Amino acid sequence: MATKSIASRLRGSRRFLSGFVAGAVVGAAGAGLTALQFFRSQGAEGSLTGKQPDGSAEKAALEQFGFPLTGTETRCYTNHALSYDQAKRVPRWVLEHISKSKIMGDADRKHCKFKPDPNIPPTFSAFNEDYVGSGWSRGHMAPAGNNKFSSKAMAETFYLSNIVPQDFDNNSGYWNRIEMYCRELTERFEDVWVVSGPLTLPQTRSDGKKIVSYQDLSMLTLANLYSVNHQFSKSSSTCHVGGRYTEL
Repeated sequence: MATKSIASRLRGSRRFLSGFVAGAVVGAAGAGLTALQFFRSQGAEGSLTGKQPDGSAEKAALEQFGFPLTGTETRCYTNHALSYDQAKRVPRWVLEHISKSKIMGDADRKHCKFKPDPNIPPTFSAFNEDYVGSGWSRGHMAPAGNNKFSSKAMAETFYLSNIVPQDFDNNSGYWNRIEMYCRELTERFEDVWVVSGPLTLPQTRSDGKKIVSYQDLSMLTLANLYSVNHQFSKSSSTCHVGGRYTEL
């Protein structure tokens, strides 16, 4: 009798756990669908075609799908936002929104100069002198060419908070091709969001241990670069997500 009672209890426990797990899965799925519907409704309410009361349409575009979670502080500019790494004096990530209208205009980079970000305290800022004689170029994350619609937006891409050290050939070669590819996406998609930034990747030593190391340019970090782009077509529900990085 005792054996049968224990077996019966075990079967009951299994049924309870199975029901609990199934309920948890269904509940999580329901919550996920609810959240998705919420974000879609928020996106619809924040349509890029609508004017904002304070005229900050670009800010609304940048914030429409949220920011990456990494980073303690987000800094917003005319057409890009970033999280700044004060220790390494480079951005953790840079988010920008581009469209066909934004990559056309009269803004000219010949009127722009690389300079420290006035919003970053000098103690934590990079300086042009850090690059002099270093053998590395000043590489944009949010490119100047993506901001021809506004002289102010283009000038802000030359803040050193938007710059990381890049190999000259990489900057003018592979990275430049990625920038052109992102601009070409505006021919197929009404809105394109791009997230880019430095990656410090480990190297495997002879003993099998992975070590992260980089050259110190007055506290600036040499790194690999990544670019993730999101394109959304308002005429359909298609969403294309792509990612790539180029190694220095």
